[in-house]
Amino acid sequence: MATVTQPNPQMAASDTPPIAQVSEKENSLSQRLAAVDLLRGFAMLLMALDHWAAYARINLNAEGYAGVRPALGNPLEILIGLVTNLSSGIFFALAGTSIAFFEKSRRKRGWSEWEISRFLLIRAAILLIFDQIINVIGWSIRDAILFEVLSAIAFSMIVLAVIRLLPLRVIVVVGVGLFIGYPLLVALFPHNPDQPLSIITTILFQNYREGLIQVETPLLGRLSLMLGGYVLGRLLSDRTVRISPRWLWIAGAGLAAWLVLRLGLLQGYGDFLPYTPGSPWIDLLIDSKHPPSLTFLLFNMSLSLVLLVLLDSFSSRLQGTRVSWVLTVLGQTSLFFFVAHMLFFKLVQLIFRGQPFIPVGDPILQLFLETTVLLIVLVPLCAVYRNLRRQYPILSYL
Repeated sequence: MATVTQPNPQMAASDTPPIAQVSEKENSLSQRLAAVDLLRGFAMLLMALDHWAAYARINLNAEGYAGVRPALGNPLEILIGLVTNLSSGIFFALAGTSIAFFEKSRRKRGWSEWEISRFLLIRAAILLIFDQIINVIGWSIRDAILFEVLSAIAFSMIVLAVIRLLPLRVIVVVGVGLFIGYPLLVALFPHNPDQPLSIITTILFQNYREGLIQVETPLLGRLSLMLGGYVLGRLLSDRTVRISPRWLWIAGAGLAAWLVLRLGLLQGYGDFLPYTPGSPWIDLLIDSKHPPSLTFLLFNMSLSLVLLVLLDSFSSRLQGTRVSWVLTVLGQTSLFFFVAHMLFFKLVQLIFRGQPFIPVGDPILQLFLETTVLLIVLVPLCAVYRNLRRQYPILSYL
């Protein structure tokens, strides 16, 4: 049996070496990739805000599910919900980027391709288990099997464990084809409990919350984002491209494509919650999150690209600040944070029996204050975990 080189836990989350420990030749690359951890950390803050709103029963709904328009809150709640919608796409895309960084660092240490893929497959299996633990404890789903975010991440990780061995241009074609063609798959494989393969196709394509098998996050819905993030990671780590303000043109093109599709100029293709002319203007921004509309992905990933460019532009100014430390810690421990914050949030909800623990009267102020207090506990916990990972490589699987 081949001897597996133990992972360097310090690089397990983003596999971007700390700037102080890299050579002068690698220093500029590390600074450019700092924006990746900052963006991922920012996404974790948005995710925490969104999830605590659910526990605190504060309506941040700004997205539809299975083609159903949600009941909207007041304008400020809608705005916050639209911002927190960015977190999911960033989480998936940068998970792919991390895999690209990971595989390159492991090759440098002598890992074989099989050892890299085996690590990814084991990690995927662990995430599948944690997803069900979170569903049972965090979301109190005890009468069904629920496929949520971590299951979709795990599925994409399994796919990447294999497809990463193909030429990069093939991965690009597959990712773009899936991104554009996913609406066709959703239409071709609707949920039908009377058909033998309905469970499999539902898990892959549909949002379905009835029966023993429930699907919140279809497994194929965001695979294209993870593939795209992986391609980006390969190009960044190989220094083929660098984050540039010129990427704002790509973001602008994505938003233009979103508007064309959202207005129905291509007969509603890729839009699972179509905007009806004459409806309130805010409905233009309320789209289908699960299954994810092509329009939902275009809108949110275009804005996420703008954020990445901005964070890259300001990363040198942020370096050494408390804000940078918090975002970097969360960015480098994103999977651990995801599991920890779901379980911790449920614990706090049980302790206070669903009542506000900072009752200030205004729900939005309450939301931000309570989330901040919860993060004051979670961020140091993530920092401790990051340090422990340096001592115990086995922790690198999460």
